[in-house]
Amino acid sequence: MYQGKLVRLRRVDPAGDLEDRYRWMNDRAVTDTLGMRPGRLSREEVRRYLEAAAASSDSFVEWAIEDLKTGAHIGGCTIRGFNHVARSAELGIVIGEAEYRGRGYGTDAVRLLVQIGFEQYNLNRIWLTANAGNAAGIRAYEKAGLVREGLMRQYGFINGSYYDAVIMAILRDDYERMKQHGE
Repeated sequence: MYQGKLVRLRRVDPAGDLEDRYRWMNDRAVTDTLGMRPGRLSREEVRRYLEAAAASSDSFVEWAIEDLKTGAHIGGCTIRGFNHVARSAELGIVIGEAEYRGRGYGTDAVRLLVQIGFEQYNLNRIWLTANAGNAAGIRAYEKAGLVREGLMRQYGFINGSYYDAVIMAILRDDYERMKQHGE
């Protein structure tokens, strides 16, 4: 379990987290930012994903995000796609509960993931792709120290149109500088 200023990250609980995760995967406000169609995943597919995530592996690790004050399950996050030679991995996050979006919870969770990635998994680079239209998500990533590296034009197709994706990353050197400055 990891604790930030606003959130706590705990290992996923396939039984306890299933209904929230399934509901979020059917919430267009969530799926649009992820570049997914709502309802694309069945309850059974979400259950299988959570079971695999709970087992974790060298390929991905998943956490549930809880509000530190109330203990409410508000989202999920992952470090996945480990490249052990290059010491890099991809970060993913979703704040599923609408009342927690845009209030710093995502930024706090991303900061924890970055810390875990560099300090526990000895990564050199942590990266992600974000829907270019997800301004709130991009702001959260930037506040956590990630920088824009590029744009993939017409990366995905959702709701009848193409969307661009921003590539963002943070390097170990960036993280160490931030730590030295107390950021």
